[in-house]
Amino acid sequence: MNEFVVTINKKKVRVSIASENKAKIDGKEYNYSLSKLNGNSYKLSVNNKSYLITAIKNGSEEFFVTLKGQTIEIKILSAIQEKAANLIEKTKVKHSITTIKSPMPGMILKIKKKVSEEIEQGDSLLILEAMKMENDIRSPVSGKIKEIKIKEGQAVEKGTPLMIIE
Repeated sequence: MNEFVVTINKKKVRVSIASENKAKIDGKEYNYSLSKLNGNSYKLSVNNKSYLITAIKNGSEEFFVTLKGQTIEIKILSAIQEKAANLIEKTKVKHSITTIKSPMPGMILKIKKKVSEEIEQGDSLLILEAMKMENDIRSPVSGKIKEIKIKEGQAVEKGTPLMIIE
């Protein structure tokens, strides 16, 4: 059984996918089907009621879903991702200066933050390509970007300083 925590307009619900056409939402069971029509358009049927929706991915866990003319921001995390996010939130650390170092050799594909930008613990800082995989490097602390020590397209070794956060 796949379990998820779905945040819809800042309200969290637990979703368990029991089978290909059965799901539990906060413990209540529903029959559903989802079929792609074209592009970002889908037909969603829930307990024999059909809805036309559009879904646009906004990052790895976030979507903008339009239903009946209203756009809703939805964030989907697996149950384990939600537990990890809660643990990170509880253990937020304040440091005076933190140097973010490359966890592995690779190439900097995209730098997502700028010098002087305020960031929160867990924010995505950059994308590091290693062994043909894109790795999202996230901040272990909250603070402000003091210095960016690399450039997009630059090859880095393990342990190379990437950013300094204050």
